Amino acid sequence: MPEQVTPRAKRLLIIAMAMPWLFLAVYYGTSLLNSQTRQMRAVDAHIVKISQQWDRFRAEHPGFDEVKLFAYTDGDGMFGAHGNVATDEQVSELHKFMESTVPPRPVYVGSVHVVGPEFFEFQRKSEPIGPGNGSQTIRSETNSASPAAGSHR
Repeated sequence: MPEQVTPRAKRLLIIAMAMPWLFLAVYYGTSLLNSQTRQMRAVDAHIVKISQQWDRFRAEHPGFDEVKLFAYTDGDGMFGAHGNVATDEQVSELHKFMESTVPPRPVYVGSVHVVGPEFFEFQRKSEPIGPGNGSQTIRSETNSASPAAGSHR
């Protein structure tokens, strides 16, 4: 085996050492270069920051239990909401609230659907009556054999 490394071997060694670093830079660096990803991360951080305001808004304004805030992919990342409300006025209230939080991106409420108050009334009527945890009362039984179990004819 020669004691000196050939120029070709040196190049291959450099490439082999640089490849993992290049892969990591491309894999993790592309999301930093993508403006939509950056914008959506900013919206996600904004949603976390205003979570107490959102909870207070929903407590003071009934009818927003089914509405969720999220980072919307359209428009290079937007501050969005989706869910169901009873009236157009509630959509307007929601939009005003979202704008008042000074979001990092434009507000999108196109996924909030006006379903009318009868939808929520129907939901209330169709909820099951009884324990809320899905458990059922089980009749206690003693070790009694069924009538057919004892007959061996």
